[in-house]
Amino acid sequence: MGVLLPERKSVVVDSVEIPYLDRAASGEVQAPPILLLHALLATKETLTELIAGLPADRRIVAIDLLFMHPVGSGNGKRKKLDVHQSNLARLVRGFMESVGLMRPVAIGHSHGGVLALRLAATERGLLRGLVLLCPAHPFGGYRSHVVNFYLRQPGRFLALSIPLAPSWMILRAYNEAAGSQRRIRMRHLRPHLRVLRNRNTLRRVLQMLATWDADMDELRHALAVRSIDEPTLLIWGEEDPVVPIGSAAELQEHLADSQMVTLPGMGHLLVEEAPEECAGLIREWLEMVDARG
Repeated sequence: MGVLLPERKSVVVDSVEIPYLDRAASGEVQAPPILLLHALLATKETLTELIAGLPADRRIVAIDLLFMHPVGSGNGKRKKLDVHQSNLARLVRGFMESVGLMRPVAIGHSHGGVLALRLAATERGLLRGLVLLCPAHPFGGYRSHVVNFYLRQPGRFLALSIPLAPSWMILRAYNEAAGSQRRIRMRHLRPHLRVLRNRNTLRRVLQMLATWDADMDELRHALAVRSIDEPTLLIWGEEDPVVPIGSAAELQEHLADSQMVTLPGMGHLLVEEAPEECAGLIREWLEMVDARG
């Protein structure tokens, strides 16, 4: 049997509808499943090239974090989603229970990486392992004034005007986050445009940035209390301009069992720049983890 294609599905968890991709495992013997968490300005569809390269004997589920929405308020008013990392992590855990995803390996890219870290730090034993692709993390060198720029005028106006920008201009901006070896093409950008052409989604991104410092402080404290024991693979672009590769050393101090691979010439957008390379590294690492039992 060949590799199955992911199906688009949704499930309601605590009155929040969560869209997701679900690729069933093929074959009679199935390995532990995989949970995929995308970057901040992305969707589940941005992960399809990575999914295609992952082992066929594993169920793979990718949540659409930005298109979650509350349902069933009953009074005609749209409820707001709590976007604190603690609540998003709680929803992800509830999602796992709802769809029968038991002890998966969590793969997180950028903002998805910080959510995976949060799950591992606060829900001991929930995950079998972690793969973090240039993850946002509490020691990553984020500057509060950069985040806060987009929370005040004119930064907020600039962010909410993105839907009016021509695609070529957005593509050029995305390539600022890429490395020198491979450029991001329009085919890579198209799934991202679903976010960038939607002002409501951009407002949710701004809400996440508003909680960023407090969320990171909470995670920093949780990691200081106890290191993450689950085996962890770090994959970093050597030229990442968003999360400096030098910050990986401080993160690794809180990972009891970690391995790091650096991709020369790559930047922050690894699922677009190097999906095949990342999938290959993940396959090898999964085989090693499975062999250890």
